[in-house]
Amino acid sequence: MNFKEFKNVEEKIFNIVQRLVEGSDLVLVDVSIKGLGGRKRVEIAIDKEGGITLSECEKISNEISLLLDAEDVIRGPYILEVGSPGLDRILRTDRELSWARGKKVIIYTGEKQYSGILKGFDEKHIYIDSGEILPRVEIKKIKLNEV
Repeated sequence: MNFKEFKNVEEKIFNIVQRLVEGSDLVLVDVSIKGLGGRKRVEIAIDKEGGITLSECEKISNEISLLLDAEDVIRGPYILEVGSPGLDRILRTDRELSWARGKKVIIYTGEKQYSGILKGFDEKHIYIDSGEILPRVEIKKIKLNEV
């Protein structure tokens, strides 16, 4: 499986899980696949207002597993991991940034770090409540800071 196929499978899984959680109080934060060859690990981060419990993760994991097997999205064996995004998650994708809008973040650039509530973002900038407009090209890491 090449990188493009990998991303297509991630997107298919994201859409399947998104349909599953629609209308519930759950929010799909991210889907990622680790391991190009051999056994793959599918990591799905879900959340809800007030946080998600282990039993909720287990329940949704069983439902996701049935759907992924029924739709035969992943070729070969895989391990499915469903969990909370975590209180200090590193935000890497626009999907994760969308989920984190309104939450506290720490943004690290090469020169300094900025703390605040994530107000928004576009292709070129990240906006936080302190009025800072940070160019994305200067950002090294964005971390959720809900602890």
